Amino acid sequence: MRNILIILMVFISVTACEKLDPLNANLKDFVAVPGQAVYNGATKALLNQMFTMSVNNNNTLLFAQQFAETTYPDESQYDMISRPIPATHMNVMYRTVLMQYKDAARAIAASPLGGIDQSQRDNQLAIIEVMSVFAWSNIVETYGDMPYSQALDFTIANPKYDDGLTIYKDLIDRLDKAIAKMNPAFGGLGAGFDNVFGGEVDGTAKWIRFANTLKLRMGLMLSDLPAESALATTTIETAAPNVFNVPMTSPTAGDKFAMDYLPAAPNQNPVYVELVLSGRFDFVATSVFIDAMNAVKDPRLSTYMLTQVAGAYKGGVQGASNSYTSFSHIDNALLKPTREVVLMDYTEAEFLLAEAKERGFNVSGSAASHYTNAITSSIKSWGGTDADVSAYLAQPAVAYATAAGTWRQKIGTQSWIAYYLRGFTAWTSWRRLDYPKLIAPVLHVQDISGVPVRYIYPVSEQTLNADNYKAAAAAIGGDKAETRLFWDKGPENYDSSFK
Repeated sequence: MRNILIILMVFISVTACEKLDPLNANLKDFVAVPGQAVYNGATKALLNQMFTMSVNNNNTLLFAQQFAETTYPDESQYDMISRPIPATHMNVMYRTVLMQYKDAARAIAASPLGGIDQSQRDNQLAIIEVMSVFAWSNIVETYGDMPYSQALDFTIANPKYDDGLTIYKDLIDRLDKAIAKMNPAFGGLGAGFDNVFGGEVDGTAKWIRFANTLKLRMGLMLSDLPAESALATTTIETAAPNVFNVPMTSPTAGDKFAMDYLPAAPNQNPVYVELVLSGRFDFVATSVFIDAMNAVKDPRLSTYMLTQVAGAYKGGVQGASNSYTSFSHIDNALLKPTREVVLMDYTEAEFLLAEAKERGFNVSGSAASHYTNAITSSIKSWGGTDADVSAYLAQPAVAYATAAGTWRQKIGTQSWIAYYLRGFTAWTSWRRLDYPKLIAPVLHVQDISGVPVRYIYPVSEQTLNADNYKAAAAAIGGDKAETRLFWDKGPENYDSSFK
């Protein structure tokens, strides 16, 4: 009898546990996250990193000398050590962006079609690949040689660094294949997952134009390398007819890769978060930027959200501690949490086409017409009028036929002005064209005498991946901020002197 009771007690306890098991399940967490949602998170992380003004994350607006600092001028003086900006950028791009794109593609490829056509799935995978190429291209353009073939593999603790040019050529090949896979008759990631082009059929054509605009830029990045002339020619001339081609006729119309943010945290514009919500007053516009625009009565000064000082726009000193109230700065009242960020647009496409024409590539139109289209687009996208455009372009210092200097100076200077608040774009354009002439401030850090042309490798790599770090530093000519990268071989070296 006692044995029977024991058996019954065990049976009751087991069955009771089985009935309680469902109560331990976490019904609030996702069992599996759709690949489209993972893509969405990665793209938001990419845009936040590309456009943040946090001195802990991104210093490119300081390098491009559109902005200077106030109380803490270290980053304007090119200090990349005290705040580990290179490590932060690398970590965000590898861990948060590229790894999530990899996971998104894997999830989509493995999931059932769920009522969509295989062509739409192909579009989804191609879109993720295009964004991966963009992220990789930024990494190579920023650092030079970097982990690539062994990257994103958690089983390899110390990945080797691959040659930057070899990576770049592979990226162009990957981009070509992604473009060829996209079918404009089908949608992409679907509504709710594509916050750039919408995800439906009409958005796929825009994705194709964006991918070709990126391809055009990547071809131009190789155009100063004689040994790569054949690849540059093929890349540029096949991309050019298919780039962004809908003019920016107003702030809301035209071809652009842009994403609007939302009113509430954590989905607010990163510049709004850092300049308004933070309550900090860390940045003023530079005299380099303001003086260049004042000299040609640039109508965008009144629409770039900049304040006036005693009725005029006045810039601070790069590398110095500037008084916030003494110089023009972004007017926080005009900076909204929902403001869009623009990764690439018709304006950039037209500047790139002008450059391609001047370099002798077979693209339609004239350099002057593309240059004029780019400036027109920029002014109108910032709210300018037709009269503003006409008055600006009528000035001999602006008109393509009469503006001073070579085509590099004309296109380089005007694109630098147009790429306002687009730090990586402005900095990379300046490095490729060597204009405008940017001079390092007097109070630069001791081991940098010119404006940086690359991010140095993260200090953590020297200790955690030492052998591969040393080999990479030697291969590029030294891990220095002034080491020009494989693509940065223009004939007109930037002026590295300082006052």
